Amino acid sequence: DRNSGASTIIAVQTADPMRSRQLIERLVVLFPTAFYQFRPWTGLETWMQKEQCFARVEAFLPVDESAPREDLHDLGSALRHMEKVMRAEKAGKTAFVLRDLDTKDADARNSVLVDALRCWATDNRIIAKGSVICLIAAEPATALDAGTLASAILARPEISSDAERLSLVEHFVADVRCRLDNNAIHALSSAARGLNLHQASVVLRKSYAPALKLSIEDVKHHKADYIRRSDVLEIEEPSISFADVGGYEPVKKMVRTKLIEPMQRADRTKQAALPLSRGLLLFGPAGTGKTLFAKSLARETNLPFINLKTEDIFSQYLGVSGQRLRDAIRMVEAAAPCIVFIDEVDRFGRRTGTGSDGASQETQRVFSQMLEWLGGERKSIIVGTTNVPENLDPTFVRPGRLNPCIPFLYPDREAREQILLIHLGLGKPGDRRRPDMDEPDVRRVIPEIAAGTELFAGCDLEDLVIRAKQNFFDDSGSNVMEGRHLIAAHMDYRINTESRSKTEEQYRKLGDVFASSVDMLRSLGGQP
Repeated sequence: DRNSGASTIIAVQTADPMRSRQLIERLVVLFPTAFYQFRPWTGLETWMQKEQCFARVEAFLPVDESAPREDLHDLGSALRHMEKVMRAEKAGKTAFVLRDLDTKDADARNSVLVDALRCWATDNRIIAKGSVICLIAAEPATALDAGTLASAILARPEISSDAERLSLVEHFVADVRCRLDNNAIHALSSAARGLNLHQASVVLRKSYAPALKLSIEDVKHHKADYIRRSDVLEIEEPSISFADVGGYEPVKKMVRTKLIEPMQRADRTKQAALPLSRGLLLFGPAGTGKTLFAKSLARETNLPFINLKTEDIFSQYLGVSGQRLRDAIRMVEAAAPCIVFIDEVDRFGRRTGTGSDGASQETQRVFSQMLEWLGGERKSIIVGTTNVPENLDPTFVRPGRLNPCIPFLYPDREAREQILLIHLGLGKPGDRRRPDMDEPDVRRVIPEIAAGTELFAGCDLEDLVIRAKQNFFDDSGSNVMEGRHLIAAHMDYRINTESRSKTEEQYRKLGDVFASSVDMLRSLGGQP
C-alpha cells in the first residue's frame, strides 16, 4: 500500500520472479480495469482478464496491436502513451509497472524515465485518481538517479520468510509425492534460508531430480552455488572442528564459554538475560590459523560458514562498493543464523575517507555501512581477522561489535606437537590421508621437533610435514615414512627468528591493549 499522497512512484527492490508475480497479482486485484506493464523486450502491454484471452488464461497482451509494434517497444514512446492514459479526463485509477530497466547501460537509456517519473511523482491529477507507477528492479539505484529515487517510496520485500519457505517445501513434497515427516520438511525449509522464493523452488527441483528424493545435503550444495554467484559471498559447511585445530586451548575455552554454550543452553541464557555474542576479532601474525579457527567455530556451532570476499567488494566505480556491501549484508542476514567470516577486516575498519573526492566519500560510505551492521540487531555472528589490529578504528572493537578481541600468537610447544600430529594424520582417526609410516618411530621424534620449532607458525609446521613427505617420496630405499624424514625436513627448514621474535613481542603488546579480560591476558603470558 502506498503512503497517502506521498508519491505516485513505488520502487520495489527484488530480483525474485515469484515476488514480482505476487506484486502483479496484488495490483491486478486493486486495478482490475487499467493495468499496464513495460519491459524492453515485450514493450508496453496491458493485462487481459480470463474471459478476454485465448484459452481463458490471464496474460499481458501488446497495447494497440494496430499501431506499429516497435513504437511501444521504445521506452520514450511507451511513457508518452501512458502519460495520455493516466491524464485522460475519463480515466480511472491506473497501475503502470516498469520492469527490467536496471542494466549497466541504464544511465543513457533511462534519462527519459527519470524525466517522466519526476513529473509524475507529485502530479496532483495522477494522485487524485489513485494511480500508481511501480518500478520493479533488483537495483532501483541503477535504473534511477538518487534524486528521483528519493522522491519514490522504496519497498524492500523480505527475501523469503520462514512461513513462505515452509509452504513452498510442503507443496513441493506433496506434488512429487515424496514421503517426509514434519521434522524433515522443517529442516529442508531451514536449509534453504537465504534464498529467495524462486531460488528455493529451483534448488528443491535440482535436489530432487537425480535421485527422486530430497536431502538436506543436496539442498545446501545447490544453495551454495546460488550464493557463490553473488561474487562477494561463498558458503560452505566446514568439516573441521576444534579437534582439528592444534593448541590454542585458552582461546577455545573462551569461545565455548562466551559463544557456544550460551547458544546451546538457550533456556539458561534466557534465565540469565544474557545477550548472545555477535562478533569476534581474531588478530595475530599471518599463518597462525585464524581462518581455520573461524571454520571450526562454524562446525562447533553447527552453523553455515559464509565468507565475505573482501577483495571483491571494492570497485573503482562510484557507488558500486556500497551497493555490493548492502547486497551482501542483506543476503547474509537472510541466511542467518550463520558465521560470517571477514578476512582483513581492517580494510573496512579504517575511517580513511576524509577527502572530498568520490573515492574518499565511497570509502567513508562503506565504513559507515559496516559500522551500522556491526552495531545493529543482526542475526549473524561476524568473525573478523586482521594482522594489523592497531589500524582498526576504535569504534569497530568496542563491546557489542567486534568483541572480544582474541590474539592468535605463534603456537607454544604443546600446540606445535598437536599441529604436527594433525598434519601427519595422527590426530583423530580417519581425518586426514596419512602416508605409510613407522608410526612409533615418527611419534618418537615429534616432541623433539616440536621443541625445536619455536616461533614457527601453523603454516610453517604444515609445510615442514609436506617436506618430510617429499623426503620419504624421494627415498627409494624406504617403504615407510620414518622419523629421520621429519628430522631432515626440520634441519633444512629456516625462518627469520629475529624478525619473528619482534613480531611476537609486538602482538603481545597489542594483546595488552585489546584483551578484554584477565583470563585473556594470562593466556598471552602477561600479568593481570
